[in-house]
Amino acid sequence: MIGEKKEVSMAEVTSRNLQARLLILVFLAFIPAMGFFWYANRELRNLQMEAKEQELVKRAEVTAAEYRTLMSQSQAFISALAEFPEIRNARFPTCTEYLERILQHTDQFSTISVIGMDGYTACGAITPQNLLYLGDRAYFVRATTREIFSVGEFTLGRITGKPVVGVALPLLDGEEVTGVLGASLDLNVLANFYGEGPLPEGYTFTVLDRNRRVLVRRPVAGDFTLADSVGAVADESFPGLPESTRPTLQEGVDLDGMERLFATAVLRGPPGAIEGYVAIGRTRLTLMDEVDDLVSVQLRILALAGLVLLGLAWVMGHLWLVRGSVAEKEG
Repeated sequence: MIGEKKEVSMAEVTSRNLQARLLILVFLAFIPAMGFFWYANRELRNLQMEAKEQELVKRAEVTAAEYRTLMSQSQAFISALAEFPEIRNARFPTCTEYLERILQHTDQFSTISVIGMDGYTACGAITPQNLLYLGDRAYFVRATTREIFSVGEFTLGRITGKPVVGVALPLLDGEEVTGVLGASLDLNVLANFYGEGPLPEGYTFTVLDRNRRVLVRRPVAGDFTLADSVGAVADESFPGLPESTRPTLQEGVDLDGMERLFATAVLRGPPGAIEGYVAIGRTRLTLMDEVDDLVSVQLRILALAGLVLLGLAWVMGHLWLVRGSVAEKEG
């Protein structure tokens, strides 16, 4: 009896030793996997950060494409309007009535006018109290001298005060230019279009002319408002006009004094001339927080999977040892 008890006790000790060794073996085998896991985690963070940066670049690229589309649509729009004799000949008051009604259905334009060769408006959708001189506007000068559809400079509208870019089409009588049909494209339209719905929280959206003057700024709420920025010239620390034709990433200090990562893209009209650029910014801290959130979820899933595998290895090893012990006893 005593011999049998000793044999059982020795078998139990041996079994426990084997289980402990098995657990150590499983744990040691798990260490290289953990090393690989942390390496993969670092690479995953880099990939997620690159994806966030590319998302920023994509927004700038889509905005630049939308601007080109708006230019093409504007050309087709005023070309169609120029076919109406009442508008082409600036017949008063019919011309004004037509343009007033048309403007009510075009959200992208702030004004539409027929400008005489003397530079004064002959009729328009918005009639100022006094005679309005537009002969010095770039779109008027280019349309009358080049005799083709022309795009002007980014500026603030003289009637509405809105940030606009003028587009114009010369009105021809045979080979003679008799006037110009012009329209002011509201640049705020770009601020309302980001390719993927409204501007998400934490983003800033800025449209500037070639000389770094701010025309559009979002968001407009908070400590730094629209009135603080529109019309001002951005500091040298703010990203300048991108040199590349493709959207680029730039570091800089935003108009509110915050350091941000910006995606910048040039805004070109139909002839390919650069009228200005857009800068969409986000703080790196925000980007890193979003990356950390994504990676931490994946870390938890992988850690849980590792613990489950470790537990299964222990259970399976235990069952294997028990069966082996039972088989020895029966033998």
